[in-house]
Order: sequence, then C-alpha cells, then structure tokens
Amino acid sequence: MVAPARQIATRVLHRVARDDAWAAPTLDAELRRGSVSRVDAALATQIVYGTLRTARDLDASLARHARRTLKVDSWTHAALLGAAYQLLHLERVPSHAVVNDAVELVRMKRGKRVAGFANAILRKVAADRPDVPEPPSSVAIPSWLRDALGSSIGAEHTDDLLRVGREPPSIDLRVRTDIEREAIAESIGVVHPAAVIALTELSPHGLRVSGAGDPRALPGYEKGAFAVQEEGAQLIGSLLQARPGERVLDACAGRGGKTAQLIECVGESGSVVATDLHEHRLEQISAELIRLRLDPAGLETACVDWTVGKGTVRGDFDRVLIDAPCTGIGTLRRRPEILLRTGRKDAARMGETQRRILENAGSLVRPGGTLLYAVCSPLSDEGPAVVESVDLPGFDLQVGRASHLKSLYFGSDGGLDVGPWVKGAGPWADAYQVYMWVNVG
Repeated sequence: MVAPARQIATRVLHRVARDDAWAAPTLDAELRRGSVSRVDAALATQIVYGTLRTARDLDASLARHARRTLKVDSWTHAALLGAAYQLLHLERVPSHAVVNDAVELVRMKRGKRVAGFANAILRKVAADRPDVPEPPSSVAIPSWLRDALGSSIGAEHTDDLLRVGREPPSIDLRVRTDIEREAIAESIGVVHPAAVIALTELSPHGLRVSGAGDPRALPGYEKGAFAVQEEGAQLIGSLLQARPGERVLDACAGRGGKTAQLIECVGESGSVVATDLHEHRLEQISAELIRLRLDPAGLETACVDWTVGKGTVRGDFDRVLIDAPCTGIGTLRRRPEILLRTGRKDAARMGETQRRILENAGSLVRPGGTLLYAVCSPLSDEGPAVVESVDLPGFDLQVGRASHLKSLYFGSDGGLDVGPWVKGAGPWADAYQVYMWVNVG
C-alpha cells in the first residue's frame, strides 16, 4: 500500500500542473478528505511545497537520467517530481520506499509499461542521492526571472526573497481593532503551548503564529476575533487610512480580505464598495463580514472590468484602493506554483493592465481624496514603470512622505517597499510595492 502522504502529495501536484489549481486549498481539501495523521499531513505538505519550490532543478535531475527527452503525462510527472524531491532533499525517508511508492502510483494510473519507465529513472536518481539529503535553502527560478529581480531589487534582496527555512511558513492573523491582540495570543498559547506566537512589528493588529495548526481551529476564530491575513496585506489596508464615515472603493477586492479591514475602519457611518472581475469571489465577502461581527449593510458589491471602464460604479470616493492583479512574484515562497504559470513577458503585460485599472478607478477619487496602488510583486514592470506611464491629471504622487506605520515611508520615487529585507518584517514576508496619490484637483 502506498503511504498516504505520498498519495496526497501526488494528487495535489497533479492538480496544480493539470488544472492550474492553487496548492494551498487543494492540499487542504485532500488532507480534510483523507483524515490523515498529523505526521502524514506534515510529510505531504513538505513534499508538495518542496517539490514546487525546486521543480526546475528536479526536472533537470530527472532529465539527466532519461535515455530520451522526458515527455510523460501530468500524473506520471507529478509522481516523478515528488519522488525526486524526497530522494534528493529529505533525509528520513528510505530510498526503496520512495521509489516503490512512486512506481506503484504510476502503475495504478498508467499501467506496467510507464511504471517500468518511472522505476528505471528513479533508481538512477536514488543512486545519486546525497549522503545527507538536505531541504532546499532557496526557491529555484529561471535565469530570466533572477535577472529581472536583480535589476528590480538587487541581488541581495533577491536572495532574501528566495530564501526558505526548514520550518513551514508562519501564518499571520489580523486581530479586530476592538480586541487586544495580546489576549488572542495568550488564548492560542494556552491551547497550543508548543506554538511560537509573536506580535507583528509593522502591523499594529497582527500576530505571527507557527506550529498551531489550522487557523480556523484556533480559539477566537469562530467568534470572529481575527482574520487570516499576511502582514503585508494588512499594511496595504492600513496605509489607506480609511476613517469613520468615509466612502471607500476596494477596486480589486478578490475574496475581501482588505474589504473587511476597510469596513471595520469606516464603521457604521461609512460605506465600502467592493468590486472584482469574478462574481464568485465577491459572493464570499458577506459571510466573512458576519463571522467577523461586522455589519454587511455598509457593503456594496459589483462585478467590474476596470481595464475597459467603470461598470456600474458611480459617485466620488474619499479613498480608492487598487490592490491590482499582478504576477504575484512577491509571494512565490508561499505560492511556488506561480513559477509554473509565469513567463518573461507577463510582468509587462500585467503592468499595462494595472495602468488601465489605475486610470479608470482613479477617476472616481474626489478632490482631496486618496488613491492607493499596490502589487504583490517587486518587479519594476509592475511598479515604477506603471507609475511613470499612468495618466492621472490633477493627482499628486506622494514622494518622500513618512507613513503612519513604523519605519515605512514613501521614497524619492514615490514607492513604499515591503519585503523580508525590511526591518521588522518576518522572515517569510511577501514582497509588495505601494504608491499613493492625492487628488489635488
């Protein structure tokens, strides 16, 4: 019988490659469906993320041992990659168990002939196994992306962005403003005494948690005491500085992580309009507001393609937030599957999309109001190039301005950068670029 962890990991890797699925929710669904042990869940998670972070190098290793160009179906490829990762990077897994399980997974789906092919390759990989296999210390990326990152943020910051530790990434929580985050930290520590819990340094409402399991099972979640939100995303919502009674537009709301943050800021006297290109995302926002004990009456939603116009959105807004669609390269340590679906021309293409959104949504900012643009990518094509090309008549880019948040400021080019190299950020911090304008008329 194949080990549950290897079965689950292969299914997840297969779906990520075949269906463009996101690894986190796919893995979560598989673990819940299988009711696996904590040990198996940890191994499956390690295999999935380790394989995705090193897929480029693993493919090269497999290709070296193939007699011909390695062209296999997506299931066989997933089984081979997962097995190669275990052989080359995990110390406490026996080679024979890894190879036998992978071969059996291939045989069950693709038959004896393909299983024999997988067996031949993996036995050669196993023969090259290091004496002491070690987990990878960084994400493996193509040379064109390393060059693009180097020219955008420099070699040192690129290394920071790609570095991965042996421990799983921490999970960040945003505690409601009417609740002391120290109290939530204490309650989590009581239930999970071995967990590592720290107050985030940059976000005044955040907690950084490691080793506490599923955040939905933590004390306070069902009562809406906190939302699961990475610290950088918390900072973007906070930098907008929405105030009670204001009318705010969250132009690219997605599933509403920042929408909920803004609803809390504007209070019962204010309102938030949340828009997105995909209706199914917007439909999830009200339920999250209710869980967080926030009144959804102050929320209005609309499907809008901001690249072509304003849709049904009317009126002026005190503040407009554009957390724009982007390559997501700033999140690749947490979402390494991004590497499978991003090409060298994508950043420039996404930059053009961002420019159109900025110009259309920005036109709804009232005189004296604020426009905030953010992307979870450190690439120049998605930050400085967009700001240089965008046409926002009457808007003043905020340059050399200190923010209200600790140690964060808008630089000489107007950009405020967030990433693992920023003092106070966590070692797993995602990378963002943020720009702010004021409509001076």
